[in-house]
Amino acid sequence: MSAPLHEPDAVVPVTTGEELAHRLAAQHEELREEWCRVPRLHAGAREDVFLHARRRLAVHVALEHAVLGPRLDSVREAEAELDREVVAAEGEEPESLGFDAACARVAVSFLRHSATVDEHVLAGVLPDDERQAVAAALALWDGAGDAYLGNTWSEMRETAVAQITRAG
Repeated sequence: MSAPLHEPDAVVPVTTGEELAHRLAAQHEELREEWCRVPRLHAGAREDVFLHARRRLAVHVALEHAVLGPRLDSVREAEAELDREVVAAEGEEPESLGFDAACARVAVSFLRHSATVDEHVLAGVLPDDERQAVAAALALWDGAGDAYLGNTWSEMRETAVAQITRAG
């Protein structure tokens, strides 16, 4: 007898800057754990976790790009560093030392990115377009969004940004 498939939890709407900051901080923690876990795994598991973490990171960065990017130049700068490091990791064989090093650079780049975003104080009610963008991003994050994001980091980022900004 097999266990039923896990259904994503109902997405609680994010309506304020404080709620968004809390949600982003929770995503930062989950992503940090995933990226730090990759080098400790072996064989196919490391590639599976890498692919999952890469997809979630693309959605997360696209959300920050859509909502925080217009407010913070530093968010765009942190995105560029992440882009370079994830693309470099994609080019390595999952069982290689180069892959471990590339994933470590992604993790460090992500920590810098998180610190940059966490410095910004969000407050007040979010405008309708931002609430809709957040809702679309949370659906993609949880896997409830019906979107194929792509096969590479660049495709995932572009598709996630398009999905999220179209919603907003």
